[in-house]
Amino acid sequence: MPISQHENDLLTRVEHDAPMGAMIRQNYWIPAVPSSLLLADGAPVRIRLLGQNYVAFRATDGSVGVLDEQCVHRKASLALAKNENNSLRCLFHAWAYNTQGEVIAAPNHTGDQGEFCKKLRVNRYRAADRGGIVWAWLAKGQTADSVAPPFPALPFVDLPADQRSVTSVEVPTNWVQAVEASMDSSHVGVLHESTTQITAGGGNERLLMTKALAPKLEFEDRPFGYRYAALRGLPDGQVYARVNHFVMPWFGIICPPDANGPTSVFFSTPVDDVTHRAWFVHYNPNHALGMTIMSATPDVWNFPPLPPGTASNNWGQNRDLMKRGHATGFPQHLGTEDFAMFLSQGPIHDRTDEQLCTADGAVIRVRRLLLKAAQDFAAGKPHAHTQAKDLDYASAQSVGGVLPAGGQWRALVNVPTALPTATQSAKEAA
Repeated sequence: MPISQHENDLLTRVEHDAPMGAMIRQNYWIPAVPSSLLLADGAPVRIRLLGQNYVAFRATDGSVGVLDEQCVHRKASLALAKNENNSLRCLFHAWAYNTQGEVIAAPNHTGDQGEFCKKLRVNRYRAADRGGIVWAWLAKGQTADSVAPPFPALPFVDLPADQRSVTSVEVPTNWVQAVEASMDSSHVGVLHESTTQITAGGGNERLLMTKALAPKLEFEDRPFGYRYAALRGLPDGQVYARVNHFVMPWFGIICPPDANGPTSVFFSTPVDDVTHRAWFVHYNPNHALGMTIMSATPDVWNFPPLPPGTASNNWGQNRDLMKRGHATGFPQHLGTEDFAMFLSQGPIHDRTDEQLCTADGAVIRVRRLLLKAAQDFAAGKPHAHTQAKDLDYASAQSVGGVLPAGGQWRALVNVPTALPTATQSAKEAA
């Protein structure tokens, strides 16, 4: 069933005092910038999250901080500031901030600077450098004693640096469109048919997705979200099973192409209501990652590439290439294919007039989880997905494989099953 306009607004809007943005700000660590972009005593990096502007920087001692972009004094941009002596110093009047967000110097103030600085109203945020990403907890009203939400220690976070890659790019559409796509199994064999053929190699199991386009979906709730199996029947009676995870509020953990191959984590963070930052983490828990379609990037802050055109020329789609057999006419990257779909949906996708089918069960669950989280937050209820006692982000390990006729997909999963399975039905998707 399509959702109402009120629900669509609640789901997508994050700016100002929107319940979704406030819920995310309070309850989640937000990816802010790739770690490699921040150098000790280097230039601060401007970032925009949930409709507000910030700067991230790495201090002399290697610690990281995230601050409001504008200095609390006369509102000059701290993106212009000097980064030295373990502080970010505003160019306008030399007010200085440490990585904890405290003003530690106001040299143009006469009298006791220390006491003066203590009385200033400053938004303090937590920052953490883990997994090749600098993350921020942006809850308002933080003090030194504030308790941060559990850090999302997903399976890639504590791997050696040579076993993962991190790339990111800003996309001019709402964030939920991209989150939904990360859990949309049935689009892969259609939209990514050619990129799968190009990147998967002969005999790779991912090629099976292009042969069976209507997967049967089965679900299990998890403390952090859910996992689901997309089951594709093969002509010989075997079943190709892909078990993926959705981790609130935006992580899609996608199974590797084979047992020893790299896993992908796709997540899309809201820049504002009509812009998101798409993140791609590629990692291999077994050995060094090496060169992959994700790690071979010239710019970790602007990759994969956006479509090369605009709506006036179908976003640069190459129809001549399609005549020669390419499925989409966007050969740049599988991410480029996704971005073209998001752009074609519009800045904020209108979900009030959709006609869904059985393949959309995982997308429906994403919406339900996000809507409930925003509704609970607005009602003052505890947030279930960061307060669960058995929250274990490391268990969100996605797997895939070919099962014999009658085989069960749980045989692929090492994490014990604790919750009942719900098979997606046409009735639920209607």
